[in-house]
Amino acid sequence: MGNTLNIDNTKNANLGLLVLRVGIGVLFFIFGWIKIAGGEPVWTGVGGAMKFIGISAWPTFWGLLATIAEFAGGLLLVFGLFTRFAALSLVITMIVAVILKVSLGGGLVEYSSPLTMLLVNIFFLLYGGGAYSLDNYFRQRRQLAA
Repeated sequence: MGNTLNIDNTKNANLGLLVLRVGIGVLFFIFGWIKIAGGEPVWTGVGGAMKFIGISAWPTFWGLLATIAEFAGGLLLVFGLFTRFAALSLVITMIVAVILKVSLGGGLVEYSSPLTMLLVNIFFLLYGGGAYSLDNYFRQRRQLAA
């Protein structure tokens, strides 16, 4: 009988990473879609958060950029394609979201969600998409072709 405490959890870790990446990606995709559907008034409101970091020009542009980051970044996370790029765009977006929530005087309850998303996307920025991602699939194909 073997030692069950030393089970190699690589497969489980990769599966857990897949579930986390797809789940976070779906959430960002949905939130991005809602903002896209809201149109210019929503983009202007979202972009208004930039004033809390000292940028008050072009709120509609910044809001649309954040909306695209959520929508496209979420979709890219789901598939694990350009994962680090997607995560970087979401990290920047979530930094602004956290600054907005803190600047409005909200407590931990108010900024815990964007802070959590920031931390998760920092992980994806550093780690990448994992074994079950298109990034990994294309990397393996390049290695085989070389």
